[in-house]
Amino acid sequence: MSTLLATSTGAVLSAVFVSVHLLYQWLLPKPIPGIPYNPEAAKRLFGDAPDMLREVSVTGEFGVWCATQVKKMNSPVCQVFIRPFAKPWVLLADFRESRDILMRRREFDKSRFISDGMACLGEFHGLYRTGPEFKSNRQLLQDLMTSTFLNGHAGHAMHTHGLRLINLLELKRGLAQGRPFSVSHDIEYTAVDTMLTFAFADNWDQTTLGPQTEVIEKLKVSDLRGGGIDDPVDFPHAPVEGEFLHAIYEAPKIMEKATVSWSPKLSFWWWSRKAWYKQVFGHRDRVIREQVQTGLENLRDGHAVSAVEHMLMRETARAEKEGRKPQYDRSVFIDETFASIIAGHHTTSGAIMWAIKYLTRYPDVQSKLRHILYASLTEASREKRIPSFQELQKAHIPYLDAVIEEVNRLNAFTVTRHATVDTQILGYPIPKGTEVFMVSNGPGFLAPHLPVDDARRTEPSRAAKLRDYWDEAEDLTVFRPERWLSVDGQGNAEFDGAAGPQLVFGLGPRACWGRRLAVLEMRTVVAMLVWTFEMLEIPESLSSYRAEEGIARAPHVCYVRLKKACVADVVAGA
Repeated sequence: MSTLLATSTGAVLSAVFVSVHLLYQWLLPKPIPGIPYNPEAAKRLFGDAPDMLREVSVTGEFGVWCATQVKKMNSPVCQVFIRPFAKPWVLLADFRESRDILMRRREFDKSRFISDGMACLGEFHGLYRTGPEFKSNRQLLQDLMTSTFLNGHAGHAMHTHGLRLINLLELKRGLAQGRPFSVSHDIEYTAVDTMLTFAFADNWDQTTLGPQTEVIEKLKVSDLRGGGIDDPVDFPHAPVEGEFLHAIYEAPKIMEKATVSWSPKLSFWWWSRKAWYKQVFGHRDRVIREQVQTGLENLRDGHAVSAVEHMLMRETARAEKEGRKPQYDRSVFIDETFASIIAGHHTTSGAIMWAIKYLTRYPDVQSKLRHILYASLTEASREKRIPSFQELQKAHIPYLDAVIEEVNRLNAFTVTRHATVDTQILGYPIPKGTEVFMVSNGPGFLAPHLPVDDARRTEPSRAAKLRDYWDEAEDLTVFRPERWLSVDGQGNAEFDGAAGPQLVFGLGPRACWGRRLAVLEMRTVVAMLVWTFEMLEIPESLSSYRAEEGIARAPHVCYVRLKKACVADVVAGA
């Protein structure tokens, strides 16, 4: 009897062991055939995720880890296993193929990985797959990226808040007495205030930069902690107050937390039942609904200035054309406005901070840019004043455009697409549902490209006329704006936006909607800063190039040591 029992128990245990083993094998990552991968990761339930998390915890950058994998596997196409029990993610580091996917190949659409992580933005057009809803929302926004709106309203907002930034920095410069200080919050607040004016115009009067200036205006040098010439000044900081401003800062944190969660959809479902979540988005809804009502009143009075008012005007025209009543109470007005404010201030503030860091590290570039600005804007130089927005906007300054593009080149963000059908990339099979990450901070962009047999490309990809490699004899990690300049027949340097591979705003029908806005703000604010201040060398300990990836890629720190530039004896007040 005991022998039979032992035999039965052994059989059960063996069956359990075999079942667990088979289950374990079934749960292991399933590589896509033919695409290179890390074989050790394929033997672990959590695949590449532990290695990735370890590195990102140090660097703060998922994109850097992706570029490292491409280099390790020495292949322009490879795969990684990040989310347990899910399809591998495919990494692509080839500009020509990326461009072909983004501009021509309709079997790739909006990344579900991105959409799931941003689901709290509701009817924001960036969450939709390309189709009727995406196109309808884009039509509602179409006035906002026209030259008329950008140069007639948005640009003046950028310049106004840029002057307020310069006023604050001049106060800090005087108090710092040659010591460095951080400008991270100052740049961020300037971008927030710009986007609030972009969205609401004069219908909104609360600023984030104003309270900071009020605090600094009350200070004396004796109020600050002493230190050596290289010790940073730690200026006091006014808290950001107001329920809507709180929502602007909290929503990105929620999205970033959801994106790295195991199941973003489940996370949002759970959070949406919490009081803190309802509070954040309740404040958003209340304020923007009030702005919509104010905008409607302004429209009835015959004028439209703000982004909200232009969207309402577009809805009015569309409803009339379609023979229906306007739907001003739709949540799309809230979602598009809120998403624009968040995306606009995060991306542009990060880019301006990178510009400050590069111009500080490369004083020859900074000096050259300042000299060209003074020579190009002669009336402002002669009158020793900051150029107006109209002067900056009308001025033809190729070197300024090259500086902005070079900043963006060095800080490109990974572009992601979702395969909607079974397809292929460079001859490799890509199953339906696969997320494809186009890596633009590694080989082919910031390092020599990895060779590809042209026979593996599609015919349109092979036929496309483009400059898909930089001069790889140069160090591509060096900040060199001249790479974006070409010489015309008269010997003049001209900006060439197609000089080499660049994916910072994406390409094709789903390229970044706000590109023109972002570039205009960078161009305006950077020109004003360089015109007014010399950004002097700072200690290596304050010069870290570590970055943080979230909605955008922003530097971990951004310090300056300011000296008044010689022509800027008069600093415009706010």
